[in-house]
Amino acid sequence: MPVFLAIALHAEARPAIERFRLKQDAAFDLPVFRRDEVWLTVTGTGSMKSAIATASLLSRVERDEDSVMFNLGIAGHTQKADEGPVTVGDRFLANKITEQSTGRSFFPDLLAKTPLAESVVTTVQQPLERADAGTVEPGLADMEAAGFYQAAATFLPPHRIGCVKVVSDHLETRRIDKHRAGELIAGALDDFDAAVAAYRSVRDGAPDVLTDADLQLVRDIRDRLRLTASRHRILTDLARSYKLHTASDLPDLTRFTHVSVKTRQEGDAQFERLRGILSVE
Repeated sequence: MPVFLAIALHAEARPAIERFRLKQDAAFDLPVFRRDEVWLTVTGTGSMKSAIATASLLSRVERDEDSVMFNLGIAGHTQKADEGPVTVGDRFLANKITEQSTGRSFFPDLLAKTPLAESVVTTVQQPLERADAGTVEPGLADMEAAGFYQAAATFLPPHRIGCVKVVSDHLETRRIDKHRAGELIAGALDDFDAAVAAYRSVRDGAPDVLTDADLQLVRDIRDRLRLTASRHRILTDLARSYKLHTASDLPDLTRFTHVSVKTRQEGDAQFERLRGILSVE
């Protein structure tokens, strides 16, 4: 069951290389380290470089149906320092990845129950400064997640792709010291290990937690809100994730089967309300 890791910088990758006792594989043009079933590529900074390295690794290494891949790295956070619950060193699992340059958003399937809190991640082309915090959705800002996710999703299903970010700063303009970046990643590896184990434990052949009635309810909501096929899938995954994480029935969503949607904007607003109800912190 291969585990693939994509990490932007050597300083961030070094703790994982040491933790998993990886050795560089000279057969690859890009920096690739491996041992047994763990593969790690150092992608370089930026969405495009992350996408290229991710696709290069996955296209050359044999995978099986249980393979998982993670992007691990540091990220800034839009919350001002000391003005909220998020502090440097906190780690999050991305539940939404937005590509700022295109406005496109991607929603990883969070079927596994991990010890990590969840957050939105916005991928930017240049380091985001404090003055520009309001230009992105509140949450994390990085430079790799969107490229990584799009590349990985051409090889693996969404529930086998994870993006874990460690808060390095609150969008201060000072440069993060490489040694400090390594320390932050090293401090997150226990939780990261647990997240990887949780993803690997998900079995595609396991019975679905959604009942026939649940699936019909989701279809009824899809029809009332005029959801696209993509959003129907996202809603189904949110419902499945809710039941897996809470070990309980779905909340009462029948009111969404009675709404009248006339515009796309109205449908988007109702969909975001659904996301809020079904999102599990």
